[in-house]
Amino acid sequence: MELRQIRYYIEVVDQGSFTQAAEACFISQSAISQQVKALEEELGLPLLLRQGRSFSLTPAGDYFYRKAKAWQGGLEDIVKETQRRADWGERVLRVGFACNYAGRELYQTIAAFAQQCPQTVVQVVTGTHEELYDLLRFDGVDVKINEQRRAFSQAYENLPLAYRPTVAEVCAHGSLHGRTFLSLEEARALPSILVTSPQQEEHERDYYHTTLGFGTRFLSAPTLEAARLLVAANRGILPLEGVEPGPSDDGTAWRVPLLQNGQPLRRLYCAIWKKENTHPSLPLFAELLQTAFSSQG
Repeated sequence: MELRQIRYYIEVVDQGSFTQAAEACFISQSAISQQVKALEEELGLPLLLRQGRSFSLTPAGDYFYRKAKAWQGGLEDIVKETQRRADWGERVLRVGFACNYAGRELYQTIAAFAQQCPQTVVQVVTGTHEELYDLLRFDGVDVKINEQRRAFSQAYENLPLAYRPTVAEVCAHGSLHGRTFLSLEEARALPSILVTSPQQEEHERDYYHTTLGFGTRFLSAPTLEAARLLVAANRGILPLEGVEPGPSDDGTAWRVPLLQNGQPLRRLYCAIWKKENTHPSLPLFAELLQTAFSSQG
């Protein structure tokens, strides 16, 4: 049972609608419905009685909602008190970073930050777009860094960093080696490798296919390193940002720019944090991060 599933269930009941809950959580309606269904399957009982587009709570669902709601409030208090206690000694800045980004900007930022703010420790967690949003929303990280997929929210500080061209990382010994570009039309015929957790796999597949225009054949890997092993084995193409076209440093992969309607496919990377976050080191970290992205062109 995952914390995300419980939070989604609470949001569905609070909103009285799967659609409105999905919008509030910035995920698709099908994804939030699947997460609630997975929660019911793990509990071994129905929490909701679905009637078309409406629903009502079962007695068990009502009990679970009330207890989970109280638990959520208590958990948030625990998190805040833990953070407050951390302020007595060594301060921690928690950073969420896109698991499929291959650039070096975060390394550069952390190195510069350590020099200027040695009393603060940076803790990094990686995840998909939706996992990072959940962490930010529920105070699991102070700031997240990933590609923009939706309109900016007024509840957050939204710092655009840079547009990054998307390349397809392919096997250096495959048929695509040496190509100067690859159109999305051509890419649709090939398996695409996605860096994602099993829980987010369906959501990522839907985004890459429906929104970006990739095909319907996907492979998934839990880490960027695991995804690159699939590339080395010539299992598919790996969409990435943050790296230059051409050969990889170790010579096992070739990076070819992806074109969408004849133009380079680009995505905007951003740093996002809650406006209410008063972490004293956050402005400096954001400034250094922006400098690192700007220096890479």
